[in-house]
Amino acid sequence: MGKPIFCFTSDMDWASEAALNIQQAIYDEFAVTPTYFVTHRSGLIEKLRAENRIELGIHPNFLPNSSHGNSFEEVIDTVLKLVPDAKAFRAHRCFDVAIVTDMLFGRGILYDSNLITKLQPGLAPILHESGMVRFPCFYEDGIHFKWKLSWDFAAYRGLFDSPGLKIISAHPMITAMNVTTADCWAALKRKFPPARWIKMTEEELEQNRCAGPGPAEFLKNIIRHALDRDYPILTLDELYNRLGRPLQERFFA
Repeated sequence: MGKPIFCFTSDMDWASEAALNIQQAIYDEFAVTPTYFVTHRSGLIEKLRAENRIELGIHPNFLPNSSHGNSFEEVIDTVLKLVPDAKAFRAHRCFDVAIVTDMLFGRGILYDSNLITKLQPGLAPILHESGMVRFPCFYEDGIHFKWKLSWDFAAYRGLFDSPGLKIISAHPMITAMNVTTADCWAALKRKFPPARWIKMTEEELEQNRCAGPGPAEFLKNIIRHALDRDYPILTLDELYNRLGRPLQERFFA
């Protein structure tokens, strides 16, 4: 894998329709087809999928007090009702235990992106013991501000040029409010409880938007960089068919 290969994903994380629209506007600006990991029903997401502008996976929440259910089975049932033909998952907070991955593979999930790294070069598909293929994330917006990293894209250009998978994870609410720090994120979660989160309007998102350079422009810079350098940009399903399926068939045929 001499060149980096880019792929763009977003965890819905109960984002409002307004936030999802802001997130998708960035992908549309650059004609990128993202994968959304679904947590709830969304008219916009259903419309975008019907127009073949996005791909969908599931984003099950296996943590205590989950709105998806009180057992592993209930959670999986809930999210598969949202995306019955799903082939991919990323769990909320990347929850990962063997019984869950075995159950998901048994329900038709073929690949995931359930491992987040901190800009690690040289990433490649992993053949998971469950039978699935795992595609590790290279960049995630929340991890970036967790470690107080700079939002100056130029500081990381060399890492984005390095060989390996460059799976990008952007969260619509983080993008929409341009959340720049962990403290800001925590304050927003205190201000807007979960029931309010999913209903936030464009005006509210704008009013609570962090000023200055942040994840919204950083995401645009990632896409611009990949396009300017003519790096491959594939969907997660294309990655699976090109790199994952042959690996899977070789060892699990």
